[in-house]
Amino acid sequence: MSYHGRFENQKQPGNPQKPGSPKKRMNKGLKIFLIVLAVLLVLVAAAAVFAVSYYYKMMNKMNIVTLPKVTYSTEETVAPTQPQTVETTMPVETEPVETTRPPMSSDDIVNILVVGQAAREGEESHLADTTMVVSLNTYTGEATIFSVLRDTAITSITYKDTNGRTHTSGGVKFNTVYNNGYLWGGVVDAMAFTNAVMLNDFGVEVDYNVEISFESFIKLIDFMDGVDIELTQAEADYLNKDDVWVTYDVAPGVQRLDGMAALCYARMRKAEGDSDSDIKRTSRQQKILTALLEKVRYMSIPDLQNVANTLLPLITTTMTPNDIASLLLKVLPLVRDLKITTHTIPVENEALEGSRWGETVDIYGDGMQHSVIRFDKNKNKKFIRAITEAEGIS
Repeated sequence: MSYHGRFENQKQPGNPQKPGSPKKRMNKGLKIFLIVLAVLLVLVAAAAVFAVSYYYKMMNKMNIVTLPKVTYSTEETVAPTQPQTVETTMPVETEPVETTRPPMSSDDIVNILVVGQAAREGEESHLADTTMVVSLNTYTGEATIFSVLRDTAITSITYKDTNGRTHTSGGVKFNTVYNNGYLWGGVVDAMAFTNAVMLNDFGVEVDYNVEISFESFIKLIDFMDGVDIELTQAEADYLNKDDVWVTYDVAPGVQRLDGMAALCYARMRKAEGDSDSDIKRTSRQQKILTALLEKVRYMSIPDLQNVANTLLPLITTTMTPNDIASLLLKVLPLVRDLKITTHTIPVENEALEGSRWGETVDIYGDGMQHSVIRFDKNKNKKFIRAITEAEGIS
């Protein structure tokens, strides 16, 4: 007799089944269980599909652009080894190798170039009012924010735009780089040329680009109910003199700034006592960004969704929805304990004392003297790449 299955509902000789027998009730219960399980699986699958479709619907609100493919290469130097004599008569004992966490590498780091773009709709000039590199280290759980000083004098670089035209650009201030690329081929060349300069002069290998406008900045701050910033007396006086962007009076100390006041604070360059306006300005921008990150890390999922709905349509980026999903999987577990440090580019600190200096020169050949920042390229690259590429770290 063939075997028909453990729960086969079929009469067999010598094993009659009566209506309502335990075996029949068990068969009925199993069918109900399987039906309920199938329904639950369908609902879970439907929810997952909805979540995925919702995610992609949200992410596709951004203006996503694709940059020309760039391949970075580095030369690896292998240290010469001395010949060794091994005695063949004696066995060579080897100690067991302990299994440890693999060393940190550049694959653990994501570098995002963020540009605050000052142009309004219809304007031809697209100067980068703010440029920052956000370097996320998923190995150490750290975020390092580099603010690029606008007055930095960049070196000459040859660049081929997306239309195949070759440009040689150099001997200008950094704040013109984004605009030059935009004039050659729109936002794609603006981003690609800026990336090329960041690599050439500072050694930064940009993984993704993000452009955000003033309008986006104001809407984001307002949606998040402002940011808390500690103001000096000079900063409070400066903001109170601005009757266009700042519509209320502020005082020294911690103040809640709305979007327009926060933008005015971020662009401030000439508050009384500012010894170096560009450096102080980038410091204020870093305070704004740090304050935003502090608010975001404790936001609920619905609030984050609302932020995304407000902000995403105003962003231009090279990040695809898949890129963002992959990055979120790495970063979200780190957000609550994320360590944030800030630097300026070119770098100047105790480790790199004397690596940058100011000059007043006729940099544009227009007969006018302009304040610029010169820097030691090699020292800056070594310091920056240790953070952005994990070079020189064992």
